[in-house]
Amino acid sequence: MPFFPDSSFREFVKQYKEHAEQTDKDWEFYVKNTDFTVYRRPAHDRNPNLFEYRSFGGWKDVKADTLAHVYLDLEFRKKWDKNMQSHQYFEVTKATDGTSHNGNHFEMKYPWPLSNRDYAYTIERKVVRDTSDGKEYQVILGESLPSTCFPERKGVIRIDTYMQNICITPTEDGQGCTVFMDYFDDPKGNIPKSVINWAAKTGVPAFINNLKSACHQYEREHPKGVPLDETAIIEL
Repeated sequence: MPFFPDSSFREFVKQYKEHAEQTDKDWEFYVKNTDFTVYRRPAHDRNPNLFEYRSFGGWKDVKADTLAHVYLDLEFRKKWDKNMQSHQYFEVTKATDGTSHNGNHFEMKYPWPLSNRDYAYTIERKVVRDTSDGKEYQVILGESLPSTCFPERKGVIRIDTYMQNICITPTEDGQGCTVFMDYFDDPKGNIPKSVINWAAKTGVPAFINNLKSACHQYEREHPKGVPLDETAIIEL
């Protein structure tokens, strides 16, 4: 049973289009590297004292399907993310109607003397097709679940306000991709705001660079490619 309604996938593609056409003025420039520009804005709906981040860019040498695989495959992430402590898949059943959806538990290493953080969240991928031009967008949405969905661990702080969404489109030659990504989490604890801002300014570009390297590693390990699981196509 899907966790996100189809309208959420359509809405994220619309946000991508607005950003690409530079009609979205809510975001301020934050930092830039060779391939991506990162923006930010106050996270009014989640924690107005923190920022949510938006990355926009792409790679000429990373295929869209490869990025989708790497983004979704937590087993493979253990090979490239040095901060990943552990992960586990689980199932969440709604008490109201008995329907269920997939959940993920992920523990992340924080630098000493901070406690590790963990996430209980759900993630879903769907393809959105624009009926006006036939263009397809791979959209992956991720959102934290209530802490009661997965047992909390002693000495680990649960991040229960988390969001990461990504929209991936192939380049015209099919060898690269354009990437549009939103991210927010509230690390909680007594971490100075200046430290959080510094971590974001260095951490978001670092994650993007590591993701690119992981995609190249994935393609070396799977030179013939791996088909993505079939998913419903939503019309825009």
